[in-house]
Amino acid sequence: MLTIFSQSIQAQNTEPVSAQHPQLEEYLRIAAEENPELRALWHRYRSDLEVVPQVGTLPDPEINIGYTLNPMMSESVLGQFSASAMQMFPWFGTLQTKRDMQRATAEAGYERLNSRQLELFRNIQTTWFDLSELNQKISIAQETVELLRDLEALVEVRYETGRAGQADLLRIQMEEQRLHTLIENLQDKVNPIRIRFNAYLNRDPESDVETSGQIEQRDFYIDEEQLRANIREQNPEFSELDAREQMLNEQRDLARLNGRPTFGLGIEVMGRNFGPMSMFPDSKEMYAAMATIRVPLWRSKYSAQYRQASEQLRSVDYSRIQTGNRLNTELEQALEQYRESERNIVLLTDELIPRAEQALSILSEEYAAGNTRFDEVLQVQRQLLDLELEQIEAIIEQYKAIINIEALVGDVGAYQGGDEK
Repeated sequence: MLTIFSQSIQAQNTEPVSAQHPQLEEYLRIAAEENPELRALWHRYRSDLEVVPQVGTLPDPEINIGYTLNPMMSESVLGQFSASAMQMFPWFGTLQTKRDMQRATAEAGYERLNSRQLELFRNIQTTWFDLSELNQKISIAQETVELLRDLEALVEVRYETGRAGQADLLRIQMEEQRLHTLIENLQDKVNPIRIRFNAYLNRDPESDVETSGQIEQRDFYIDEEQLRANIREQNPEFSELDAREQMLNEQRDLARLNGRPTFGLGIEVMGRNFGPMSMFPDSKEMYAAMATIRVPLWRSKYSAQYRQASEQLRSVDYSRIQTGNRLNTELEQALEQYRESERNIVLLTDELIPRAEQALSILSEEYAAGNTRFDEVLQVQRQLLDLELEQIEAIIEQYKAIINIEALVGDVGAYQGGDEK
């Protein structure tokens, strides 16, 4: 089972977007378990961990066996058989440094996995809200069609009584056809978005996607300074750079240790030659201790390795600065997107839509009484529809801005790989 991370932002009394929509929360869980890219990164991380015991062990010992097949004077050779074993040892601390360097490399891969998971979850949530937006627009358009049919009944009554011309009837029929075309266009947009969404979850492209019936505006408290601080503390891109910095520090230490001598210890055993040695009953096998040292005289290679790691460390420092600048810029863009959508929602919800509804009600009554032209009623009806569609767009934009903020302030939990299927 894969455990998804919980996205969070430092906001007062504010839950993550996914926590407010159970369907979306379930889709994120499925993506964490089934997305092939995440699984590939997870197994790559596990593979990197398996390198740790490989680099942290001593080299294999060398065993040599010798036997003199044709000695010149066999009676003078006390032992024709010999065996020796030699174990090489690196300089003190070399093996531990290799292990630490490989662990840091694996940790960088783990943070890269978390970064990709943040991006994937942001894409999933954004796509899910795109589907919700389309479904709500279709619902609004269908409700408007029903309202037009009621209005059409009124026009037909007036037409039959001679108080309205045929042009009014044709106008409302034209408007109704325009709405049917709008609905069909919106429905055609659903399928490619659904296919993209199911691809994130590694599901059948035609699988149904459940969305919320109604997406409402949500309150969201923002502390910009706290958000900027949390980006540096929680975003996995910085954690990846920290792990890479640790790996390069270990690599630089390893270059220094590789420039130190390595040494070997061993033992050699010379067996008895039972022919000549039978004259010496007290003679036994001969044992000899051996030692060797390997001196790294050519220093240019190790110096170059040390300088290489130092230059890469400087690169990480500048990458950290660049990452901070980029993420802060993205945060400011998301905040601007949120503030703009909030202003639009307030304008539409509190001002424009209520006034349009009031104007439509007044004009409908005046048209029924014969005091206004039908095209004025139809124009306000069209404006009301446009305003309602804009309201949905503004609400969805607000959610997308919050999702972007949550992704930037990445509170990443543990990612655990599932069993092989």
